[in-house]
Amino acid sequence: MKKIRFLILAIIALITGSCDDTLKINPQEVKIVIAEKDADPLHLAVRTLAGDFEKVTGVKPKITSTLPDSDKYPTIVVVNRETNNLNLPLENFYPLDGFESHRVWVDSKMNRIYLDGEDMRGAIYAVYTFAETFLEVPPLWFWCSWVPKHKDVIKIPETTNIFFKSPQVRYRSWLPNDQDLYRSWTKLSPQNNEIVYETLLRLKLNTFEDADLAYPGIGEGMKMCKKYGIVVTSHHMFMLNTTFANWDKYWKNVRKVEKVPELSLANIDKLKELWEYGAQTVVESGVENIWNIAFRGSGDQPFWILFPDAPKTEAERAKVINKMLQIQTDIIKKYAKEENPYIRTTFYDEMADLVTAGLVVPPANENMIWTFCSGRRDHYPYSDIQKFNPETPVKLGYYMNLQFTSTGSHLAPAEGPWKMEFNYRYVNSKSPLYLSVVNSGNFREYMYTMSANAKLLWDYDAYDSDKWNRDYAVQYFGEEYADEIADLYKDYFYAYWTQRKPDFPGGMERQFIFQDQRYARAISYIGDDFFHFSPKPLPDLYMYERVPGRVFRIVPGDNGAETQVDALLMGMETSAGKFAEVTERAEKLMPKLEKRYQQFFYDNLLAYSSFMEHLSRTLYHFTYAYKYQADKTVLVDNLQKAYDEMLQAKEALYLTQHGAFEQWYKTDEKFNIAAVLGVIQSKLEEARNR
Repeated sequence: MKKIRFLILAIIALITGSCDDTLKINPQEVKIVIAEKDADPLHLAVRTLAGDFEKVTGVKPKITSTLPDSDKYPTIVVVNRETNNLNLPLENFYPLDGFESHRVWVDSKMNRIYLDGEDMRGAIYAVYTFAETFLEVPPLWFWCSWVPKHKDVIKIPETTNIFFKSPQVRYRSWLPNDQDLYRSWTKLSPQNNEIVYETLLRLKLNTFEDADLAYPGIGEGMKMCKKYGIVVTSHHMFMLNTTFANWDKYWKNVRKVEKVPELSLANIDKLKELWEYGAQTVVESGVENIWNIAFRGSGDQPFWILFPDAPKTEAERAKVINKMLQIQTDIIKKYAKEENPYIRTTFYDEMADLVTAGLVVPPANENMIWTFCSGRRDHYPYSDIQKFNPETPVKLGYYMNLQFTSTGSHLAPAEGPWKMEFNYRYVNSKSPLYLSVVNSGNFREYMYTMSANAKLLWDYDAYDSDKWNRDYAVQYFGEEYADEIADLYKDYFYAYWTQRKPDFPGGMERQFIFQDQRYARAISYIGDDFFHFSPKPLPDLYMYERVPGRVFRIVPGDNGAETQVDALLMGMETSAGKFAEVTERAEKLMPKLEKRYQQFFYDNLLAYSSFMEHLSRTLYHFTYAYKYQADKTVLVDNLQKAYDEMLQAKEALYLTQHGAFEQWYKTDEKFNIAAVLGVIQSKLEEARNR
């Protein structure tokens, strides 16, 4: 009886195992079909998909514009429903949502896999959804030292039906800011120059903040956006895609004048001429553009720093801004092809203060996007968005820094997805968010949090930072150690020193943190007058700072200390210990990972925790030497330790220079490791000679 039962079970298993409910794609036989008339950016995405096939299988499939007569071999069909250039019976297809909605689904009867988009970008996202799901090409493949997992055949279940509704945020953008590392790196190869645009689309973002003109014509960044099908938007000091930093260039290169007109409020006709040139140039280029109105100076400063005839009071300055914003709006409406074009204005620094005070009142209409910013120097919803009236007839935008020029994160990520999520959920609670910008610095350092941001902006309801963090660990490092890696990422971000207590209404974790640029600035300021001790050596104001105390935001009492120096010592000792603990756990885990995951694990996590560990000890020993300089032995010993720790911090980062990133830190100018080492070394030499 047992033998008969065993035989029956074996027959059932054999029958079940022989049932084939998958499409088997042989890359030598499969064809990718896309209409010849479809948009160039969609064709580019399809060519990229064919390249993904080649990376994974060793074979690049054929791309054709003709649907096959036979269903003998599987066919991948790319569909843009907005144009339907393949004349497909869309009424028989599964439904989609609105803009950028997409679906990857199988029609087993026709032996077809449809990469189906509601519009051009929806189709592009469907292409990359297929690549990520079935070829296992992660969105960060270039940045993560990805090693393809070879497949001879791609198996796709016949039940495949992957659907994405429209994103909750219409425009989702990156701002490449402070590109000291990135700018020179892009010049090393065509791939370096373009990979960020591909990555943006693989993560299902759609907008890029790079609107500078070339005088004449549009700039390289705008050309890349047009090539990839990405929307262009502008930095907060740009007006109709122009900036006063290029005032001379416009008059000399475009107007060919010998004498450049004075940049003054009295020269209003000349200002209008510059703005009209910007509007005409962008419209003629055909690039998809979100217009920006602003009236700021050059170099991210208030206009009254630049204009010699600027008024002296805030109220009068605000009147000038109001006037200029309306003039720019009128010019846009004159030249834009749309009847009611999207126009944004951004409330950064002085604009945020003037808007909060009710002095600046920007134009308002249904397609005007008021873009609020995370607070200056630290990144949380500022007072202007806190006071925003949701009844205002405008759309809502938000700009969050993941880095900051002089006092924020730069060489190591610091804000993290949890803080990012808090910011965006707060803003979205005011009114549905329509436009998002994240300041992404040189990109490489922030790909982790930028990936989380992309996921959140598509679907607020489905997103949770803890869940996303684990999913990220699984995708880039495998399932086996995902829980441990997810814990390491969170512990890394929470190791940063919180130098003062939060004051955000209702509370906020990690509202104020001490990022790496603050370390560099602190060493510089303490070094300026090192041998004349002060219990408060760090200044309250920096450059065009409007509000005292924001530069470092160290509150001694919040740290159980009496002075700024003592708070620094306590904060650095605590933070160094926390980073060291993350580093130690990561070093023990790394050899256990599959070899193909180890490089990115180091580059994306371990290098940063090690860097911040040694940087914290650098500032600790430098400050300790400063406080106890009366004892020469203590002074010299701690300055030497500070120098040695900074060398180890540098080494931790430089070990991430490999392959395409071989020269990543060649043009380190913003943090400037060499300058920090120079400050410490000069004090050490002086101390030895005292």
